Amino acid sequence: MVRKMGFIRGGLLLMALFLVATLWGCANTIKAIENKDLTVNAKMSDTIFLDAETLADAMQGSKGGIFVRVANTSDFQEIDFSDLIRTKLTSMGYNVVKNPKQATYHVTANLLYLNEAKEGMNMESVLASGFGGAVLGASVAGVSGHSWRGAGTAGLAVGLAAAAVDAGAGLMWKVKEYIGVADIQIKEVVPGGVTGSQESSLANGIGTATKTTRKIVSDKQEYRTRIAVNAKQTNIDRNEACKTIAERLASQISGLFKM
Repeated sequence: MVRKMGFIRGGLLLMALFLVATLWGCANTIKAIENKDLTVNAKMSDTIFLDAETLADAMQGSKGGIFVRVANTSDFQEIDFSDLIRTKLTSMGYNVVKNPKQATYHVTANLLYLNEAKEGMNMESVLASGFGGAVLGASVAGVSGHSWRGAGTAGLAVGLAAAAVDAGAGLMWKVKEYIGVADIQIKEVVPGGVTGSQESSLANGIGTATKTTRKIVSDKQEYRTRIAVNAKQTNIDRNEACKTIAERLASQISGLFKM
């Protein structure tokens, strides 16, 4: 009787494994089909509005212009991000200058990250820290605990079966997401200049700190923001994804200068 019950349990477990594996495979197939077309999205940490009259002074034929300085500190070095931005600004009719003293706008950009999204990384997480902050994904906590041995064994078997199907499907279809993150600083020449203050705090040990305030006088108004772009598609190629994202980032930056 015990042996017969063992066979019954074994049969039920095999049926459960087959059902889970089938459903798992179907779910992955549906996900792959849903992402067959490339989707690209962009988000900005802070909105920037530039002065229309100053923008007019930077157009081709005017006395001013836009000076662009770009750094690419990402893992993807197969593009000229600086050239992408300059080309788009020029096509909009702006005078892109090499001498910063001629410029009515100084654009400084740093392409911080351009690669496949790490585990826990999404648009919200990379924008959360804002300009100058770290590019981090949300932490993924592990799950641990004690469980009944029989249930744990069955769960492990089901998990292994699902993983096997997932691995098999992964050979054919895999939905990939790539993310690009850039910090942007724009300095706009302001007639008459601007004044402000900068505060800093220096720790002097436990419980004490020195706070200092520095007065700032400048002829330029400063704006800062972070822009993130993601691209998602089934079996998307790394080069295609990164170049698409870089193009969109450059469009987002140049879009800040639309009249």
